[in-house]
Amino acid sequence: MGEQAIGELRDGMPFVGGRLWIDFVNSATATMGDFLETPDGWRRWIAAADLPPESTGEMPDVGPARDLRTALATLLAHLIRQTIPPQQAIDAVNRHLGAVAVRKQLQIRDGVLAIGAATMGGSDVLAAIAQDFADFAADFEPHRLRYCSGPDCTLAFYDTARNATRRWCSMALCGNRHKVKTHRARKLVCD
Repeated sequence: MGEQAIGELRDGMPFVGGRLWIDFVNSATATMGDFLETPDGWRRWIAAADLPPESTGEMPDVGPARDLRTALATLLAHLIRQTIPPQQAIDAVNRHLGAVAVRKQLQIRDGVLAIGAATMGGSDVLAAIAQDFADFAADFEPHRLRYCSGPDCTLAFYDTARNATRRWCSMALCGNRHKVKTHRARKLVCD
């Protein structure tokens, strides 16, 4: 699971959050729909996220995935507002963290030696997403976590830029729309 490029669409799905768990929350959007609506959509999202497929080989059950996404969306909103999240959302993430064994392992990431975690048991995909959230929650800067400024956009992201001034989920999506709208408005005023 490498770091994802900002502004990226994969198989028509947004991967602009900068973190796996944020991209998972972004799998239900106001403008693009719910990518976890069907087992096939869930399987497509797993593949687009570069995660290993569910080990059972059967059609993946979207119920647990949607439940975890709901809990993470709740936690996201509370982290952005810097309020105490409900215990129910925390418990939902903990169920996925507790259902697997995690062991540390050395990996090469972007040509650099790093420590990663391998999971065994439970749903490896949901455990990886829950683990990504837990790692994030332990060490994040609240002012960098936000929703896109696009008026119709519901996507969230973690701003990793040095000055933390990112406003858009993606310059290719909402940022460009804003630029075009602003340019047209200026042109009307000048004409």
